[in-house]
Amino acid sequence: MPSTPALGHILIVDDDANIAELLQINLRSEGYTVDTAPIAEKVDFDSLDSTQLIIVDAMHQPYSGMDLIFDLKDNPSTEHIGVILYSSFKSERMVIDALDAGADDYIVKPFSLRELVARVKSVMRRHKAPSAAPGRTINFDNMEVDLATQTVRLEGTPVSLSKTEFAILSILLKNVNSYVSRIEIHKKVWNDESAGANERIVDTNISRLRKKLGYIGERIVNRSGHGYMIS
Repeated sequence: MPSTPALGHILIVDDDANIAELLQINLRSEGYTVDTAPIAEKVDFDSLDSTQLIIVDAMHQPYSGMDLIFDLKDNPSTEHIGVILYSSFKSERMVIDALDAGADDYIVKPFSLRELVARVKSVMRRHKAPSAAPGRTINFDNMEVDLATQTVRLEGTPVSLSKTEFAILSILLKNVNSYVSRIEIHKKVWNDESAGANERIVDTNISRLRKKLGYIGERIVNRSGHGYMIS
């Protein structure tokens, strides 16, 4: 895998060589390094060390784009990688399933290259380390959160969080004992002003966060009309 430049490395997975090549050319022109794979089954997980984002077609094959997302998010070494799924099917059920599986975004084909590039930039921003002074930490009960290195320790044991989960946790910890609305969380984490249609993804990521944080996760509460709070 090539060394990663400042803008990051992207993998495109699509069995349509023409689409894959078109996306590759345009994303390279934006400053990313871009590789392609013909089908999801051919993705080598051992070669994803420098990959920040995978753009994958849903593709109707025995091992689909959705299967790839499930396996990426179930693997501690790849769960941090951003994922954009695209498909020619405009199905609310498929969008929800993709987001629940861990996809960062879902795009319906045909889409414009400008739209795709904008969505790529949004996802890539979320998968960069948050701006924070070196060594700055937040301590909450027996949990230590280092904002500079994006690491979490619970009773001294490392907890593996995705970039999105870490960003949400940071927001909650900066507002201890105060509710933060789903819309506000979505705007801050996804850099998206049109949060209304995508608030479900906030719930999905907080559900994962709760499970990973154990008894600390039980202290993340929600209240209808108010949002989420850690107390």
